[in-house]
Amino acid sequence: MNRAAERTDAIRPTTDKRILTGLQGGRAVAAIMVAVFHANVFLLPTNFYAGAGAGKIFNFGYAGVEFFFVLSGFIMVLVHRRDFGRPAQAGAFLRKRILRIYPIYWLVLGFVIAIYFMSPGRGPEHARDPSAILTSLLLWPTPEGPIMQVAWTLQHEMLFYLVFMLLIINLRVGLVIFGLWMAACILALPRYSSIDFPADFVLKPHNLLFVFGIAAAIAYGRFSVTQARTSFWFGTVLFLGLGLGETVGGVTLPPAFLTLGYGLGATMAVIGLAGGNLPAPRWLALLGDASYAIYLVHLPAMNILAVGLRAAGVHQFLPPLAMLVLITVLVTGIGILVHLIVEKPVTASLGNRRQAKPAA
Repeated sequence: MNRAAERTDAIRPTTDKRILTGLQGGRAVAAIMVAVFHANVFLLPTNFYAGAGAGKIFNFGYAGVEFFFVLSGFIMVLVHRRDFGRPAQAGAFLRKRILRIYPIYWLVLGFVIAIYFMSPGRGPEHARDPSAILTSLLLWPTPEGPIMQVAWTLQHEMLFYLVFMLLIINLRVGLVIFGLWMAACILALPRYSSIDFPADFVLKPHNLLFVFGIAAAIAYGRFSVTQARTSFWFGTVLFLGLGLGETVGGVTLPPAFLTLGYGLGATMAVIGLAGGNLPAPRWLALLGDASYAIYLVHLPAMNILAVGLRAAGVHQFLPPLAMLVLITVLVTGIGILVHLIVEKPVTASLGNRRQAKPAA
């Protein structure tokens, strides 16, 4: 390890199970927030209640994505801090990221595309275009966006992983390139709404949230347990305050700066979850483990459930809030099943194959 890597490693604390358990709890909440947002903004008004949802208060659930971006930056440093400046580890890093992102995503995307082919009137216009299918499979950014709407976040994740890998290949070069990327994103903030593709993808404000997470990973070990818990509550209040101000209070902020505000709240919350020894029940940790599957399947699951629930007339005797709870519980349960039955075995199998090859 070179000296720069040694200095970087020295300021980052060691991972332990309690840290990951707390963060998994945050991941669970973020995934359910996104599901609630989509159900309240799109599903209930379109399929059940003639333009009405369960209330504006649920409309900031999209900010769960901001939490995911911050958490991703935090986890990458937490798990791979000792790999900085070790180019031999770059291949292993990329394999881990690919195995984490692509297999379950491909399975869900394949299921969604099959439905679109069987029901030609459903889905986005490019859902049956071979080139769109290929770019969606690869998570390659395009002006039209991926066939699965939620996959836009995965495209940014993969961009971040590629830049982060440069820190592993060469720490100094990686820091320069990463710094220039972040600086360009900052400079683009005032005029982001007028930027066209592909610059709008590379310079999207959400990319700055990765460095928020990296900063949290550097900082959290310097906090005492009490300070970390205080950070958690301040971050939670800021996050919820922005959400309530945006949806209920009618406060308007430029979208880019709102993203950064949610990101700051998420950063403080992540520091608290990592360093505050906050208890997380087993069921919440399970939801955190299943959060990626929940995130991927909740939209197609909602659309399928809507057909059955509408045919059964459930909305005729359930008010919107009860329907929102019911749909959220159902799609969360489906996500957990997909995690346990599909994602977990597939990931374990692919991981075991990679480990078995050297032995063979």
